[in-house]
Amino acid sequence: MSIAQSNTQATRLLRVTTIVRRIWVPLLLIVASFAMSWTVTANHSDAMSPVDEWVYVDYLEKVPEQGIVHQGEEIGEEALDRMACDGVKPYGPMGAPCGGDYDQVENFPFAGITSADAYTPIYFAVTRVVGDAIHTVTGIDQLDGWRLTGSLWLAGTMILFYWLFRLWSVPKLTTLALGLAVVGSPFAWWTFTYVSTDAPSMAVSILMLVAAMKLVRGQWSGWWLVVFSALAVLIKITNILGVCLAALYLLITWITEWKRTNWTGIRTRRPDFVEKSSWALPGFGIAALLGAGIVEGLWLVIRSLQSTGDVAEQGVSIPLTKIELISQVANFLPGTLTSNVNISGSTSFAYAIPSFIVAPLSWICIAGVIGAFWSARKNDAQSSMVVSVALASFFFAPMLALVLYIATGSYFPLPPRYGASILAGILLLAGISIRNRWATWIILGYSVVLIGIVMATAPTYAP
Repeated sequence: MSIAQSNTQATRLLRVTTIVRRIWVPLLLIVASFAMSWTVTANHSDAMSPVDEWVYVDYLEKVPEQGIVHQGEEIGEEALDRMACDGVKPYGPMGAPCGGDYDQVENFPFAGITSADAYTPIYFAVTRVVGDAIHTVTGIDQLDGWRLTGSLWLAGTMILFYWLFRLWSVPKLTTLALGLAVVGSPFAWWTFTYVSTDAPSMAVSILMLVAAMKLVRGQWSGWWLVVFSALAVLIKITNILGVCLAALYLLITWITEWKRTNWTGIRTRRPDFVEKSSWALPGFGIAALLGAGIVEGLWLVIRSLQSTGDVAEQGVSIPLTKIELISQVANFLPGTLTSNVNISGSTSFAYAIPSFIVAPLSWICIAGVIGAFWSARKNDAQSSMVVSVALASFFFAPMLALVLYIATGSYFPLPPRYGASILAGILLLAGISIRNRWATWIILGYSVVLIGIVMATAPTYAP
């Protein structure tokens, strides 16, 4: 072998090594995402998820012909047949006998009226196109094709997750450990292995946090945040919490900088701030909220004009008492990553992995937020994000409960999964606060074992 050939091979090896060093963490997160999601989805039966998958499947079946489902619209024949024959995990078939007469739709859940009319067709159109492509290429059942789109959302979320953490200089091993914790969580089990409108929430919330941070650092225009905010609420209205978190971060950053300069404005250049108009940060935060509100308002007008009847009665409303409102403070922080589905009339969960196995996920979130908040330093570049996420973790759930009550006149206990749009922020604080390498290895080991348990028990817990 000549010297030239030897040098060429050494150069190629160096390039490959450099690439591997750069992408090994996101690559492992992607592999874990597909492994978990595909394994669990493959073991699902045709019984639908109790997290509204029935009405989502009905939307998917109608979207090619009518685009949207209408308020007051009856569930379609195909979805009625699915409910009558396959039912909902773990309750079984409901409504009429399988293959019988489905004309009496009032015998079905929600009296046979869709509850998915509040959603724009964005998520459903994407899921239908991609899911049908998977179905056509692989030959698997169409429902499985739709469900497998969740694996793509999870993999994409993990790529954005890695990007966000790198921007905040979180060590790669810590990022891997926390990313794998998400993949192995009950939240991921429900969200990314069934058809679920929560699937894009974490991804779009990360985009909003990145856009806000890039604005603060002078690297992006604030209009990116406005665009992402509008998209987020068009996908799902609860994503407004992610918009609020980004706006809160900009507001606290603005106040911190004004205070640092003795209330003379943001004028001093720092490595993590760029000289700009004093009002740019709160201005774009307000613009993001207004943009999200305007597009949601336009959608509500369209929805009202297309209405064919009353909203479906889901029978979950309860009085919003002071105690209930205060209890929401302890909802999102410990509960989002471990969010499960209670079986009606019992204390059991539809996802039956023992709670003590997933309890450490809550500990990681709680310790991360509180630890980062307690150790935050005045004028530290991270302090604005730490304070913003801490406030969101405790107060966004009661805020959302109050807003829903004022807007609709009714209230229902908020599922912890509604915290999906602030979950990335919670885990980011955990990543920031972890300083002990042993802690990183413990979380990594736990996360790997958790994913192993999820995959090994998929035939048992995904009937």
